[in-house]
Amino acid sequence: MTAVNRLKDYISHLLFVAMFLADTAGKENGITRITKLKLVSRIRRNNKQIKSLTTWIQHLMLVNEIIKIPDSLSGDVVECGCYNGASTISLSLACSLANRRLIVCDSFEGLPKPRDNEKYDIHADSSDYYMWEEGEYSSEDGLNTVKNNVRKYGNISVCQFVEGYFADTLEGLYTESIVLVFEDVDIRSSVEDCIRYLWPKLQEDCCFFCHEPWSIQVVSLFYDSQWWRDNLNSNPPGFFGSGYGLAAGLTYSKLGFAKKFDAEKIKETGSRIIHEGSRGI
Repeated sequence: MTAVNRLKDYISHLLFVAMFLADTAGKENGITRITKLKLVSRIRRNNKQIKSLTTWIQHLMLVNEIIKIPDSLSGDVVECGCYNGASTISLSLACSLANRRLIVCDSFEGLPKPRDNEKYDIHADSSDYYMWEEGEYSSEDGLNTVKNNVRKYGNISVCQFVEGYFADTLEGLYTESIVLVFEDVDIRSSVEDCIRYLWPKLQEDCCFFCHEPWSIQVVSLFYDSQWWRDNLNSNPPGFFGSGYGLAAGLTYSKLGFAKKFDAEKIKETGSRIIHEGSRGI
């Protein structure tokens, strides 16, 4: 990384932290700016201690989303794919502040066997590609490592761990309501499992965060009308942040999301958007 890029990242991170501190998210739960500042420091420090596939800025974005969910909206936070538990630690700290349960789902043995048509995945913003293999990205010592890391750096008291492949575990997941999903599962078939079983329990106006906004295969799923009709009898929700992810200061986070909404409700109660140049304007 060049000195210019390092400076750009540094300034970008400062801007994002300033936005996080200025946001009123968490006020309902008595989360002050001092609490947030300590949380930023803790998240940055923790992410340096553990080998991670996610950045502390991504963690902070997710934390902000969790603490701004109204108390009146009941439900759990679900994480699918946690590697060594770095993101789990940050999410556990946020759930502790927001008085929510964190359900952590992973095989703890790495990826399942990819389908033939998803073994290779082109990185949309570069000339690079991934070649997925069964067992890749397994935690260093399975579930024990993740639990020990969360116990040491996070708040394990709010966590429930669910071990196994998503196709086997998510259908019977014990939760009546979900207010946020964060998946970092890499291959489309695993994302399909997460959506198939978690989306019906996701509350309206809540978000399904995705760590693969660069993946054409994954992002296209959120626009695949046939898949959504066949599996959930609904329309696809679309996707925010495809390609580079959501903006984070002067750079992009490489983190995107889909939001659950009621189309009929919006048409009944929402405001029509009229652009200049439309008929009658």
